[in-house]
Amino acid sequence: MTKIFNKLLLASATICLTSNLTFAQETTCYKNEVEKPSLIEDVTLDGGICGGKLSLNQMKNDGWDILDIKITTSQNKFNYTYYFTKGENKKLSLDEETTTTSNKEFSIKPLGIKIDNIANNKSTINVGNLIVGQTGVVVHIFDNDKKLIVSNAKVISSNSTSSVVEFFKFEDLKQNAIPTSKREVVNNDMLILNYMYNSSLLITPTLDAFQTVRDNFKLNNFVHSDIFAARLKVDHNPYPTKEDIQNFAIEQNLGTIFMVIENRVYVIDTKTFTILANYSVSYEKNGSTMPFYTRIENIEETIFSWSYFDFFSGKGSMSYNDYYKRILGIK
Repeated sequence: MTKIFNKLLLASATICLTSNLTFAQETTCYKNEVEKPSLIEDVTLDGGICGGKLSLNQMKNDGWDILDIKITTSQNKFNYTYYFTKGENKKLSLDEETTTTSNKEFSIKPLGIKIDNIANNKSTINVGNLIVGQTGVVVHIFDNDKKLIVSNAKVISSNSTSSVVEFFKFEDLKQNAIPTSKREVVNNDMLILNYMYNSSLLITPTLDAFQTVRDNFKLNNFVHSDIFAARLKVDHNPYPTKEDIQNFAIEQNLGTIFMVIENRVYVIDTKTFTILANYSVSYEKNGSTMPFYTRIENIEETIFSWSYFDFFSGKGSMSYNDYYKRILGIK
């Protein structure tokens, strides 16, 4: 499985984030020749801290998180290697204006959960305090160690102990020249929440805001806004809509969109456009530009496009902050 498990680091005087940091511990445990995937959670793991005494469930109960999983097969049996980490989780103190519930925490760290029940295209998972609108993908692992993303998934409800996810079609890498699978989600498939949350589009009003966010979310891979601006220039579209932003981010296989509006940076799920979290941010506000900070100049509309008439309906005279407030539906 592609190694997408990264940790979120937030450290700066310019972005006002409150976090509780502890030093991380890491260990690697493994188990070879497992007959069935359903057995792996309860058998004792070898190596590292596990030392033939602790199972996967016991490691989780002891506060260890899975950073990555490597699965191989040999003679119809499975070999598992788990990379664990403990103590590095940053509990971000989201202020009261955030759209997330106060006891629900945002993280870009992927979370792997085995699907063990399906009803009406939904599944209940034993993970609580998730954010409604949070997304992930479902991966099927074949006997020959091949893997296939079979579905998207989104959180539709969550309480302190469990959550319900709903499955929807995976079209992120849509290509008409390549056949698509009709496989549906089945029990024992793996749900990966927060898939690609560390890959992001960044929209800001100024260069200083752009640099401030990048400096403080160092482990996020930000696609430069110039790439999005180049697309808008080709399309003669100086006023990107919610759909334009969302479609571009999905095409680029980005999990989140970071958008700076006034004194806040909003973190948005690409597929549901849900605001996952928002934080205070300080930056030099002089020189705000539309449609956003970019080195691509002269993004002009054409009279042959319907967007040309938006200027006369007021869109063309809106400020950066007012424009993106309208897109996010905030006041």
